[in-house]
Formats: sequence, structure tokens, C-alpha cells
Amino acid sequence: MTLSSGIVGVPSGIRDAANTPDPSTSVRRRRADWRVWMYAVPVVLVFTFVFIGPLIYTAWTALHETTYYQIGAFSGLNSFVELFSDPDLPTQIGTTLVFSLGALAIALPAGLISAIVLNGLHRFKRTVRSLFLLPWLMSQAIAGVIWLWFLNPNYGPASYITTSLGFGPTDVFSSPTSALVAVTLITAWWSYPQAMLLFLGALQTIPGELRESLKMDGGGLWREFVSITLPFLRNTIVSVTVVLLMLYVQMVTIILVTTRGGPLNATETLSMRVYNQTFLDFDLSGASATAILLFAVNTALTLVAIRFRRKEAL
Repeated sequence: MTLSSGIVGVPSGIRDAANTPDPSTSVRRRRADWRVWMYAVPVVLVFTFVFIGPLIYTAWTALHETTYYQIGAFSGLNSFVELFSDPDLPTQIGTTLVFSLGALAIALPAGLISAIVLNGLHRFKRTVRSLFLLPWLMSQAIAGVIWLWFLNPNYGPASYITTSLGFGPTDVFSSPTSALVAVTLITAWWSYPQAMLLFLGALQTIPGELRESLKMDGGGLWREFVSITLPFLRNTIVSVTVVLLMLYVQMVTIILVTTRGGPLNATETLSMRVYNQTFLDFDLSGASATAILLFAVNTALTLVAIRFRRKEAL
């Protein structure tokens, strides 16, 4: 018996037909590849124009001298040298950390508790959820104006209440410490619904059988929270923490509406420094250098979150 190409008793015509690619399969494959590119190209273009383009332009501006909004001669790293040699920079970094971590320490547990309450409701769930979401439905400017009116020492309701109780009018925005505390509380009040929604979505993925088994074993609410809720929400807590911190680090509007960075620059965060350098000092090069620093901080937060989530996945 003769062996031909390692196949016994198979005619050459059948072998050639089996090895020949089907033209219809190739056409379908090319069409599928073309459809993939049709979806991918718009995303890449939007990402380039919205993110990559402005980032490159910001870095380019930071490396040049600027007169008002006109880019001049190449100056190298002079903007970054001036940034890190500024004696106000450590104070502004400290203010940013106190403001961001303080708002996070309030908004994160408030969002988690609100999500647990909503997840356990069976009646009036939509009404209560709408009330909880009310702060987030406002823009930052509207939230800042409302609290600025409420805490006004001359005609605000808060001042009327404290005066009626014998404590005198409130003037929280006149003191550096109280102004920073007030701005932090306002920001946490406005942003906690975002954490609540993310936690609520994660809570609804927890299997109900686990809770029923725990109740049959005599476990209470605290045991359920520690043994079931927290383990399932661990990755969500990390994600919410990073999202809120990135939001707080870049927060401008609420601070601008309420304190404008004062009094005595007590509420001037790095984001407010960018605003002041751009629109008050017309130092576009310095503002770009500070913006690059903010971008580095946000990138570091994202990388830490990704690394933590990988460890949890392992």
C-alpha cells in the first residue's frame, strides 16, 4: 500500500478540496473585521481628541513661556522648577489632602449606609431613592449657591437658628478652619449619592441564598454585614474610593462658588491653584505644570486601585 502525504486511501482531489479555504468564510471574516474597525475607530478618535490631544497640548504649554494665552519661546522645565520651588505648594497639597480625604471619610460610609437602607426597602423605594439622589441631581454651582445662602451670616436660615438658640450668627466662611470644614461637608453632601448608586448596584448582585442561610444559623444584621456584605463589596469599595478621590482632587466649582480659595488661601487646593493661575494670574504655563501634577496624582490613584483589585482577584 502506498502512503501519500501521510493519508492512506484518500484521493488527491478530496485532499485538495479540504485544504482549500472556503471563499464565503473569508468574506465573512473580512466583514467581521470591518465591523470591528467601524466600532473601534470612532472610539479611538474621540479618545484622541478628548484626552490625548489636550494632554499633549498641556505638556507642550508647560514647556514654553506664555504671555497671557499666547505661547512663546521654549523654556524647558522652568515651569516645573517654579512649581516645586513655590513655598505655597506644600500648603496647597496639604489642603488638597485634608479636603479630599475628609470628604471621602464622610461620603463613603454615607453612600454605603444609604445603599444598604435602600436595598432593604420594599415600600416607597423609588421615593426614598429620589430623596437620597437629590443633592447629586444639582450641579456643583447650584449646590454651592444653596449652601452659601443657607450659611449666610446676615440672612441665612442657619444664622437665624443659631441666633434663636443664643449662639449668635454663623459666619463659617470667615475663619480658615471652619471654611475648610464647611467646604468639605458641602462636597461630601453633594457627592455621596454617586457612591450610593455604585454600592446599590453591587448589593443587588449578592445572592439571596447567603442571607437566608445566615438567618437560619441565627446570624444578625451585623454578622450579615461583616460576613457577607463587606466581602462582596470589597472591590466596589476600592473603585468608589478611587472615583471619589479623583473627583475631589479636581474639584473647583463648589470651592469657587463658596470661598474662592479663601479666607487667607485656606481652601486653595491644587485645582483652585490651576484656576487662579489660568484666569486671575494669566500664567498659562504655570497652570499647565500644576495640571500635569494633578494628572500624575490621578494616574497614581488609578494604578494603586488596579493593583489592589488584581491582588483581590488572585
